[in-house]
Amino acid sequence: MVAVAVYLASFYVFVSVFSDGVAADSRWRILVVALITAAILIGTGNAIKPPLLRLAVACLAAAAASLAGLVVWIKVTRLQALKITGSYIGFVLAYGVVSALLIGALGGHAA
Repeated sequence: MVAVAVYLASFYVFVSVFSDGVAADSRWRILVVALITAAILIGTGNAIKPPLLRLAVACLAAAAASLAGLVVWIKVTRLQALKITGSYIGFVLAYGVVSALLIGALGGHAA
């Protein structure tokens, strides 16, 4: 549940930073696109067995959904959409690495 909140907030922040005032006019649309990308990232589950391949597929699918939603529905430029999506996927990957390291470190000390 924490990951969903982090994904939603980070997507909105990146849209606010890299778009020219679109965030104020399209809050609900941004939230819907953020929910879709978060659902894709979290919903991949165990459908694909190698974890690295699962991560790659989830990131590519989320990036495609993000780009399409930003350009077609929210009406940002392609360059802005690429900046937002690239920053968002980079953040998701960094968040995943830090989370895995923290869980590993805490799990190692608990045993």
